[in-house]
This record gives sequence, C-alpha cells and structure tokens, in this order.
Amino acid sequence: MDLRFHKNHAKWFVTPVLRAVRRYALIGEGDRVCVGLSGGKDSTTLLYILRYLQRHSHLEFELSAIHVRTSPDYETASLRDYCDALAIPYIEAALEVPSDLAAEKACSICARLKRGAAVQALADREIRKLAYGHHADDAAETLLMNIVQNKKLGSFSPKVAVEGSPVILIRPMIYLNEETVASVHRHAGLPLLDFTCPYAQHNIRQRYKETLRLLEESLGVRPLSRHVVGALENVDEANLWRSLRGDP
Repeated sequence: MDLRFHKNHAKWFVTPVLRAVRRYALIGEGDRVCVGLSGGKDSTTLLYILRYLQRHSHLEFELSAIHVRTSPDYETASLRDYCDALAIPYIEAALEVPSDLAAEKACSICARLKRGAAVQALADREIRKLAYGHHADDAAETLLMNIVQNKKLGSFSPKVAVEGSPVILIRPMIYLNEETVASVHRHAGLPLLDFTCPYAQHNIRQRYKETLRLLEESLGVRPLSRHVVGALENVDEANLWRSLRGDP
C-alpha cells in the first residue's frame, strides 16, 4: 500500500481539526493516542489525518490504532497493512457480540461493548486517549435522534472521560462534515474493511441521516451539520426552559 500525504488533501482538514484539538484540549504534548479503527471511511480517514498532523504539525504525540473484532468471519489484513503503511502500531481485540440482540437496540449495545473492549485494551497498555471518527454530521444526527427518540436536547461531547477508567474519548473531526471526510478518504485512496454488519439494515441512524439531507435541501443550507455544531457551542442558556423551572 502506497500512501502519500498531499497538500491539496491537507487543506480540507488541517485548520478545522487543529481548531477542535486546541479548543477542547484533545491532544496534549506526549499523549498516547489510539484511533478506534472500525474499518469504515470515517475511522480510516481520522487515522490518516492524525498521522499527517503527527508528521507535519506542532503536535507531538504517539499514535496507534485498535480494531475490535466482533466476528471471526472476516479478514483484518487490510487494516494491518494500512497501519504498516502509515508506520504505526496496530492492536486487535476480540469481542463476542450476543447473537440474540433486538435489532432496534443492536447498534447501541454493540457500540458500548466495543468501547468497553477497546478501553480495557488501551488501559492495559497505558494508552490514555481513544480517538473516534465522529464528524459534524454524526453530531447533528445524534441531536435529532435525542430530540425525537429520547426527548432530550444534546449530542455527544468532543471529549469525555470514561467512567471507572483512565481513558478519555476524543473526537477530533467534529468540525468536518461527512462530505469532506469522504473526499479525503477517496482522494487519498484509503482502504475499507470488507465486512457488513448483519444489523446494518435496521440502523435507525440511517433515517436521521436521510432527514438531515432533506432539511439541507429544503432550507438550502449546506452543510447543515456545521450549523448544528455551531449551535451546540452557542447555547442560549437563558432561554432553556429547564433553567426557569422551580421543581427539582
């Protein structure tokens, strides 16, 4: 695998990612950072971006990648080769996902199990930062899902501590929209893992992804996800009803 870093690729991501890193103190000097490498375009692109920043920015940190295998029925050689091409360590952990998961809850349960397996593997290796490839579209979709599914106003955080563990989750791509991530992935020729989740067709997030696209077309705002991320950072707390309630 011949991976080369091109300046025309870098202009798409350097400023937004460094802004997220600086604003939320995601990566500090000497940090040991590990990318959660699912094998999809988001995680492989994040690994590419962080390797670029490790080489060509002021950031000084160690970098590795971890894949949590959820089935013995697929090959991970492409991920190993990708990490070898980037000259970073590759870690693999195994996870047995229950076969009787309810389809509508499978994704959230599997995500929690995979996170737990990854966090444990990294804690054992004294790696304190686990980087996820979530981007602005994911944040916007999560906000919509929380409003509709849970009657809750909020999305995931750019940086969050894992309860009971020294590991901290970070999301350096929160200012990048999905289209930009896909462009970097495509033009850099990054790999994709040849594995289809059996629950993929039941993933409710896909409905919210489509809803976000419909809103973009209807409102004529692209990318809408960047506006949503801006709103999450510019909260009008005085007009949030909870602050006015008198009950506990």
